[in-house]
Amino acid sequence: MHRPPVDGTPTADRRTITLVVTALACALLASTLFSASAGAGAPTISLFGSRSAGWGLNDTSLTSPGPPLSVELGDNVTLVLNATDGRTHTWYLDYNNDSAPSAGEPISPSFPVGGGGGSALSWNFTANKNGTFHYRSSRGPDGAMWGNITIRPASSGSPLLGLNPSVLIIVGVGAVIVAVVAVAAWSWRRTKGPPAPPPPEQT
Repeated sequence: MHRPPVDGTPTADRRTITLVVTALACALLASTLFSASAGAGAPTISLFGSRSAGWGLNDTSLTSPGPPLSVELGDNVTLVLNATDGRTHTWYLDYNNDSAPSAGEPISPSFPVGGGGGSALSWNFTANKNGTFHYRSSRGPDGAMWGNITIRPASSGSPLLGLNPSVLIIVGVGAVIVAVVAVAAWSWRRTKGPPAPPPPEQT
């Protein structure tokens, strides 16, 4: 003998509720993932520099060449630049590999802030050219302070079919909600069943 659920909700209705809740959870998850993707493009990189030892991601890992860096085209990159040798340095992106800052090449102010023994410099630039290039210090004696940076073609958060990522998020979530409502309505109609026949006429 079939027993109804303990809470009195028909099994078909429970399945419908479960379906709706699951689909809405998926929509919220998709929205979160798309939002994270669309918000990408502002990496922060800490670098430590020394005239004799080169660059490192911390003050105990300095090498020449320095650590390879990787960002995407269009990224607004923040560099936190530290000096470990009590001297002042700069950081620049040597697009044409001529070992000197040129027009159009991002170059930082001198660091550390306040001269030797000062504080770290936080500085940002926009990665605007695809390829792998050298990064250097522009000070003449800083020849050991170089490394490679790769600027990849943009992928995260890039527009699809010319649409803004936020528009894609709204359209995607809206489509999922419409689909959930349609499935719920179809399931509700199925569970209603045909109307009960009228009682027989009394003779």
